[in-house]
Amino acid sequence: MSAPTDTPAYDGELAMLRGLVRTLRAVVRPDDADVAEVRRLLWQHATDDAAARTEAEGKSSRTPADATPGLSDRQTRLLDAIRTHGGEWTTRRVMHLFALTDPGVVQRGTARRDLAALQRAGHLVLVDDPDNRHYVLHRKGGDA
Repeated sequence: MSAPTDTPAYDGELAMLRGLVRTLRAVVRPDDADVAEVRRLLWQHATDDAAARTEAEGKSSRTPADATPGLSDRQTRLLDAIRTHGGEWTTRRVMHLFALTDPGVVQRGTARRDLAALQRAGHLVLVDDPDNRHYVLHRKGGDA
């Protein structure tokens, strides 16, 4: 994501941020903080924010599901999370994401298959270092 500015990137950005802050205040208590719920809310906010920014910029008229036929809804959500958050994606990181967003879909094999499917579809590049096997987002021009 780009650096924050004083001007809203899209209509409703300030309202979305205020809503997130209100929700976090209700969830986080000094004596009983539910960190997993806070993480889930922050992931959801980042995803919603990225979608709103994309819509405001008019980058695409297609929905994410239409962009790559053959991907499951879970794989499409994973791809959106990878595009939003960037970085190195391991099976463990995907399992953590699924634990926050799709309880019950946290099996290691599912995470591996989803990463491999996104690689086969051309969205990810496998970095197969001996001690650090992970995937990164495929960039235009062939660079990871």
